[in-house]
Amino acid sequence: TAGLILFIPFVLIVVSYGHIVSSILKVPSVHGIRKAFSTCGSHLSVVLLFFRTVIGLYLCPSANNSTVKDTVMALMYMVATSMLNPFIYSLRNRDMKEAIGRILKKIPFSL
Repeated sequence: TAGLILFIPFVLIVVSYGHIVSSILKVPSVHGIRKAFSTCGSHLSVVLLFFRTVIGLYLCPSANNSTVKDTVMALMYMVATSMLNPFIYSLRNRDMKEAIGRILKKIPFSL
């Protein structure tokens, strides 16, 4: 039952994105195509994060029934997706991108 409940919405989302991509490719301007794919990319990343954690939680039974793993997966499913959603969508904002770029430039990366 859980597989069906997860599979049907996932297939509908994939079909919807197929239609969206075919419509985007008909746009004559490159700027319009980039903007549309940017919007879709933000949404798709949230959807994939949501479905990945749900599939890991409900469809992949663990042999050892680790409560820590189940708790972490449940938090990812319920909290992290909701908290990351505004952040991911705000990355489309040019001012946010510039501010994050300035912050990342200040952080020394050592390999």
